[in-house]
Amino acid sequence: MVWVAPLLLVALILVAGGLWAVRLSRPSPEAQIGEAVQRMSGQLDVLRVSHYTSEVVEDGQVKMEPEYQAALEDLARARQEWRAIRGQVPEGQAQPVDEGLEKLDASLRSRRPPEEVDRQVGELIRSLQGLSPSS
Repeated sequence: MVWVAPLLLVALILVAGGLWAVRLSRPSPEAQIGEAVQRMSGQLDVLRVSHYTSEVVEDGQVKMEPEYQAALEDLARARQEWRAIRGQVPEGQAQPVDEGLEKLDASLRSRRPPEEVDRQVGELIRSLQGLSPSS
């Protein structure tokens, strides 16, 4: 019985220390957003430079199906990253990204000209680069 109180104290200290260590190891919201923006920007750059070009889509026709499908997958990965951080971003900053992703999706699926998609990707990347966490 004499050992119960000290054992409970030690257990409490270990639990508190573990929670503190977990909290320290979790990236800050700024870091989470920054890392996600970097990954999203990379995916979107690959989309416009490699997977959605005039060699892939011309006059609304897909000429290279594997690359076209890769472009859709690039966008899907960017959207997945966005869903992971969206709740940490103020609504005023999130809305242009939401709209940009929707517009880009519609353009890809309707096989808009690569020049138009390239411009949209540039606008979307600029919106992403201005993100900061909610206060």
